[in-house]
Amino acid sequence: MSVRSPKFEVRGRWLGFSAFQKRNTQYAIRITLLILIPILILIPSIAHAQGGPDPNRPTNEQCLVCHEEPGLSMVLPSNEVLPLSIDPGILARSAHGPDASEEVRCVDCHNDLNGYPHPPFPDVDFRTWQLKMSLVCGNCHEDQAVDRQDSVHARLIAAGKFEAASCSDCHGSHDVFWVDAEKHEVDRMDQVDACAQCHRTIADQYKLSVHGQEALKGNPDVPVCSNCHPAHKIQDPRSAEFRLKSPELCAECHADEELMAKYDISTDVFDTYVADFHGTTVQIFESVEPGVYTNKAVCSDCHGAHRILPPTSVNSSVMSANLVKTCQRCHPDANENFTKSWLGHYRPDWEKYPIVTAVQWFYYLVIPITLGFFTIFVGTDIFRTLKNKLARSQKPVDAGDDASEGGEDNA
Repeated sequence: MSVRSPKFEVRGRWLGFSAFQKRNTQYAIRITLLILIPILILIPSIAHAQGGPDPNRPTNEQCLVCHEEPGLSMVLPSNEVLPLSIDPGILARSAHGPDASEEVRCVDCHNDLNGYPHPPFPDVDFRTWQLKMSLVCGNCHEDQAVDRQDSVHARLIAAGKFEAASCSDCHGSHDVFWVDAEKHEVDRMDQVDACAQCHRTIADQYKLSVHGQEALKGNPDVPVCSNCHPAHKIQDPRSAEFRLKSPELCAECHADEELMAKYDISTDVFDTYVADFHGTTVQIFESVEPGVYTNKAVCSDCHGAHRILPPTSVNSSVMSANLVKTCQRCHPDANENFTKSWLGHYRPDWEKYPIVTAVQWFYYLVIPITLGFFTIFVGTDIFRTLKNKLARSQKPVDAGDDASEGGEDNA
């Protein structure tokens, strides 16, 4: 009769051991424990003696004794497999690694764990647990947590749409990437790739745009996602309020004379837009009824939102050959004469638009002269009227007139 060797479940696999292997394994475990136990005892004591972190809380090194083992995992109640292996190198290079301004321990985030054995997994599935873990981020990042409460992502999660982005979806968990360029080298395209996890089509369009092409080259001047959609205060871009404010987002760069001078781009873009019918109406709606939709054109209606191309590109919606089609989105009867009547985002000058400039200067002169003339005319008339009234009030009454008036009274 054969005797089956004992089996041990390790990382979800069944491994058979012979008697010889079992004996050698027991020796190896005893030797390993004899080495590790003094180390695990001494590390907290040394840290405490040097005035370090609380020695009663496990260190990252202690956690990694088990969790750096490759292939470590557990099966959740939902039958999802949760990986439990952590690459120490990835953890060290993250924003929570040794270069962080303050020490971050595993148990700072996994604050329901304070030793081994761990308590049972607290949730039924991974996503529910992940969303709860994201709330822990607010313990250190309070301002960002407060800002996020009113974001479109937070509102969607509150409405039961759990696929909306949480902290770890954008920043990572054990591989949290750096966002502060002053403290660490930052690749701004990491942000675009993070957003692409949910917004793939939009990210692909952005990478083809004039902004995305420059960002891929490492140009720090061009906007990435968070420049237009602030990271923790992201509002619904489909809302009327966001649409009305969108020209101001563009103006943050395109009205900056110093920045635009580097690329030979006119800074009159925002001012000329605001001065025309479209911009004036949008500004009125924004100040009076910010939540009310208006069909008046904003920047993205003509230039696009994410795939913004140079006006010289054959695929650009504002290239001269494509401009009629772009205007027809709002003006179905628009033709070439319609588009030629628009000056673009340029101020009239004698070189490009002499007739428009002449008409403009005509009104510059005629309007103030006309107003000035009638101001003087009305002013002198008022002065004459007041002078006559004052003269009549000061004129003496004749004696003959008094006598005749008295005679008439006696009669």
